[in-house]
Amino acid sequence: MLRILSKGGAEAASPDDPNALWFDLGSPTAEEEDRVEAILGINVPTPAERAAVEESARFYEEDGELYLTATLLGRRDEGPFVSGPVTFILVNQKLVTVRQIRPRAFDVGQGRASARIGSAKSGSDVLLALLEGAAERLADLLSEAQQHSHTAAMTVFESDPAPDLRESLRSLGRIGTLIALSADSLSSLQRLLAYTHSVCTKHGVDPGKVTALERDVDELERLAETMLNRVSYLQDAALGLIGSTQSDTLKALSLATIAFVPPTLIASIFGMNFVGMTWFHEPWGPWVGFFLMVLTPVGLFAIARWRGWF
Repeated sequence: MLRILSKGGAEAASPDDPNALWFDLGSPTAEEEDRVEAILGINVPTPAERAAVEESARFYEEDGELYLTATLLGRRDEGPFVSGPVTFILVNQKLVTVRQIRPRAFDVGQGRASARIGSAKSGSDVLLALLEGAAERLADLLSEAQQHSHTAAMTVFESDPAPDLRESLRSLGRIGTLIALSADSLSSLQRLLAYTHSVCTKHGVDPGKVTALERDVDELERLAETMLNRVSYLQDAALGLIGSTQSDTLKALSLATIAFVPPTLIASIFGMNFVGMTWFHEPWGPWVGFFLMVLTPVGLFAIARWRGWF
């Protein structure tokens, strides 16, 4: 889908509108890409080029145009968060974005980035508004993940009786996945901003805003790393508690084995029908069997208690 916005954040009347600032290609068709290329005289990177990870393929200048690609978080339809490359092309103070996902910062009319886009005077202003919106959205996601991790921590370390932690492990896995995606996106933004800072004066990008955004992204990246360590600790703790619960279960089964296996063995011995075992047929024979059935588990329990097995 091709969306063209002009100054003030309104839809442009036509692609040739001189006030058009932002050409947004969301999951574009080949015809839409060709149309933008013809209007602005650029080469839209292919999906394979946008997915490349090397610096030279993500950040470069070509014929006076600035090409930047970052890995951002977004959604496909209404599904879970996914990460994907978003390419920014700055040409003649007009911005072109190419993407397959739907980051929240790109939703004009929603969120804090929308106000900045509405007041943008050039494509570089729109670029900064989108990058700031992406960073703010990542900060919101990390804040939500932090709250969810606190809730999970209370469940993991809940007092006895120990709760079923399988759902907590699933929740921690989802939180950890989201934080890892956010950390990857922040790292990508940090690389993009570092390159932009070196060429910002040539393309009319405010260096002060780039520096401030670099600082914010760096702080968020450190926060994400700290949160990943915390989630990893909670997962280890949950697995340890699950292992302890399983150990208690095995201990109970061991006690049941001590209580019932020896008497079963003795009963099977007394049930042997051998002529040579004459005292089994004596009147006092059953009482000896009952005595041994009681004495054996009691003795085993005493030994286990003495050795500290339970």
